[in-house]
Amino acid sequence: MRILHFSSDDITGGAAKAAYRLHHALRDAGHDSRMVVLRKKSGDDTVTQAPPLEPRPWTSRLERLRRHLPLLRQQIPTANYTFNFDPQPQINLPALLAGQMPAPDIVCLHWITGLLDVPAIRQLYDHFRCPIVWVMADQEPLTGGCHYSFGCDGFTRVCGNCPQLTPSHAGDHSRIVWQRKKEYLADLPICFVAPTSWGREKLAQSSLFRHHRCERIPYPMDPLTFRPFDQRIARDLLHLPQDKKIIFFGATYLEDRRKGMPLLLEALAEVRARMDSATISPDQIFLLVAGLNGHELLPRIPFAGKYLGQLNDDLTLALAYQSADVFVCPSVEDAGPMMIPEAMLCGTPVVAFHAGGAPDLITTGKTGYLARLADSADLASGILSLLETDNGLGIRGATHLIASKNHLPNQVSKLYSELFSSLATNDRKLPKIGMG
Repeated sequence: MRILHFSSDDITGGAAKAAYRLHHALRDAGHDSRMVVLRKKSGDDTVTQAPPLEPRPWTSRLERLRRHLPLLRQQIPTANYTFNFDPQPQINLPALLAGQMPAPDIVCLHWITGLLDVPAIRQLYDHFRCPIVWVMADQEPLTGGCHYSFGCDGFTRVCGNCPQLTPSHAGDHSRIVWQRKKEYLADLPICFVAPTSWGREKLAQSSLFRHHRCERIPYPMDPLTFRPFDQRIARDLLHLPQDKKIIFFGATYLEDRRKGMPLLLEALAEVRARMDSATISPDQIFLLVAGLNGHELLPRIPFAGKYLGQLNDDLTLALAYQSADVFVCPSVEDAGPMMIPEAMLCGTPVVAFHAGGAPDLITTGKTGYLARLADSADLASGILSLLETDNGLGIRGATHLIASKNHLPNQVSKLYSELFSSLATNDRKLPKIGMG
């Protein structure tokens, strides 16, 4: 089958990497899969950078005028978190569609901010007249623009009065985007793919798309990179101590409020406080930190540690997982995160809150520890329990096995192939073929 993916990036950022991995898993399965992106960083000839929009001098002058006139400036909404205002695409979509691109059997959307707006998605459907699959990298496809709602239930109704916007009122920009999605997209044959149960639960609550088909199909991971490896060699390569219990944690942006770093700091302080009655001592613990501004966290942690920087290559990231006794994920709102299955493919047990995709993979005592959401004391209990346990071949093997069952590329591509075939035949009575 011919699959055409749309993603803002190809290899920059977690959502882009997930899209790119899926693209190549489908090619390896024999499909004619191609990508269209706004920003191309790879040298891959199966990825096309969309033609840019022709510059219009009058639009830039108007924007400068709006930002300098106080009355007009007050009308420009701002957001306190990542927000998709559904701006006009930065690509020349008519030129792209008029090119020599073969008509696809399936259009697959990923993270598309800046690449496509809502009317452009409708235009794609009107042009190709084929099913659309939208992989939920986060919550934004279902909302009036927020990528994560942080407990707000506006997306279950009509949005408006958005707590992430200034100014915020009943008819604010979130309501405008919601209404735009209802007008252009609600009647389209869009099938949503949720990589975790979290996404499927959010879709079931969506006022726009709750009646659309949804399948849970995990992200494919690279099993040649993320795999069990000799822990001593991994530590030697990263210049880490061999005689310590190593706790690894990280995120692209550690200051992101979704990632729960304040809760992790509380949990580590609690771990330190409980060590008077524990079987291990503070000098046996070593922290490994990765992510933007991670060096600022180490002085606030009551253990020795090392900052690896912002890891942009998967090989070094895999070594970090492989060297660790425990990977800790304190995320409190997340569509993934991908670091959980990556760590588990390396055989490293994970301590995480009951959020995002963690419940899909983690079973307390078998593959890690699933802590109560936002409960730093329970997170500390999980960390201590794994540090005091001999994480030998038993738990590490079980951890690798459950991640492999969910995330190997050939298994993921098989599920997508079945989904695409069912959509292409337009058989709405076919049973669901996702992960249940």
